[in-house]
Amino acid sequence: MKKFVTLLVVFACMTSGGFAKNPKVEKKKETVEIRLDDMCSGCVNKINSYIAFEKGITALDINHEKSSVNVTYWAHRTDTAKLRKAFSKVKLNIEEMKMVEETKEEAKE
Repeated sequence: MKKFVTLLVVFACMTSGGFAKNPKVEKKKETVEIRLDDMCSGCVNKINSYIAFEKGITALDINHEKSSVNVTYWAHRTDTAKLRKAFSKVKLNIEEMKMVEETKEEAKE
């Protein structure tokens, strides 16, 4: 009987670890405006071909006149340092990088 109770206690301890909840990661989107030194049609192609498929990026808004790109991404998947590295990997020079504040209308969507 003592072995049976010990076995039940060991089994309960082993299975209780599987039911422990993992902490939830806050999933929110952030948008950053990236100004490039120069933007040509080749740069736009690089952005659409390579940057768009980086991990965590959900949207790109390219403004050719301002030489800027608004990048929307999941904050728990990537950050500005990884974005900077992705742009340098395809040889695009970043002049300035700043966070874009969301308006209330965008937050509702």
